[in-house]
Amino acid sequence: MVRHNRTKAKLKAGGAAFGITVGPNDADLVEMAGLLGFDFAIIDCEHDLFDESALTQTIRAADLHGMTAIARMQNNPELLLHALDGGAQGVLVARVNTEADARSVVDVAKFHPEGKRTIFFRSRGGGYALDIGSPEQWTLDTNAETMAGCIIEEITAVNNLSEILAQPGIDFIDLGPLDLSHSMGWVEQSEVSRLVDKVIADSVKAGKAVVSPANSENIPALLDKGFRMLTVSPREFFQTGATQFLNKGQDALSSKGLPHS
Repeated sequence: MVRHNRTKAKLKAGGAAFGITVGPNDADLVEMAGLLGFDFAIIDCEHDLFDESALTQTIRAADLHGMTAIARMQNNPELLLHALDGGAQGVLVARVNTEADARSVVDVAKFHPEGKRTIFFRSRGGGYALDIGSPEQWTLDTNAETMAGCIIEEITAVNNLSEILAQPGIDFIDLGPLDLSHSMGWVEQSEVSRLVDKVIADSVKAGKAVVSPANSENIPALLDKGFRMLTVSPREFFQTGATQFLNKGQDALSSKGLPHS
């Protein structure tokens, strides 16, 4: 039986989904996030060092509480297929700059008739072939529950945005404003913001969900802007909370007349 993708279902119903961004070795954090009620986890295998066994364990942690595991990776068909066969319900691919790049993402993530993903039942992604009635129906059901996303992070991608968004198998869009500015030679922030706003508006108009980092204060504004996949980073939570803790600790030491730095 193909697992239900609750993030995709929420987006299809017109709602929003809340997720975390983690590394491939953060299985415990993903499990905790599932217990707390988060909908999805974006697992960064683009920047973080990882082995595929660690990724599988983090995906398994997401499965425990019905979270959608999304593997963020380079546009590498072999790695993307391994993540999906390992049970990921979505992929987020970096540096998608052209229509051909977007088509490649769909081809690896979706089975025929949407893409060209190869069939393998005897993995986590196929439930170890324990409940495959009709192989054809299994591929169709899997397509319906699998998400494919692109990161728009270079000026070439912005210039080719309409062709990228025209790909029907692309479900969601993420943005890389710093990489976009970098690709343009560190232009004025106002120009980057203008292009980012264009990507958001065009993506929403094309029916794609858009991802954004969020915090407890800006959620309403992000929803008004069209974002529907909102994420937080446990690492940022720790950085913020730890800084506040240390600052309060120094204040307490000072108030007690104890040595402090």
